[in-house]
Amino acid sequence: MKKHIVFILLGVAISSTATGYEDPVMQTGKKLHDEKCMNCHNTSVYSRPDHRVKTLQALSNQVNNCMKGPAKADWTVSETNSVVEYLNNKFYKF
Repeated sequence: MKKHIVFILLGVAISSTATGYEDPVMQTGKKLHDEKCMNCHNTSVYSRPDHRVKTLQALSNQVNNCMKGPAKADWTVSETNSVVEYLNNKFYKF
């Protein structure tokens, strides 16, 4: 009986930590997004009915255009991709 309780408690502990885990790429994407993108607009731009971004490639293009233009973000390819992944996961879901 004690073994069953130990396994149950271990399972609860593991599932608790698993739900609190956040992907480092998503964390990076969110951080970069919040530092740069939120200076020009809020998140309503991603969910407005007339948004122009309709594909993952279009999202990537838009992020690249913004970072070179208004955001003036000097991001690496990896950082840019993390922002695209964050936006897709959080708002677009392509």
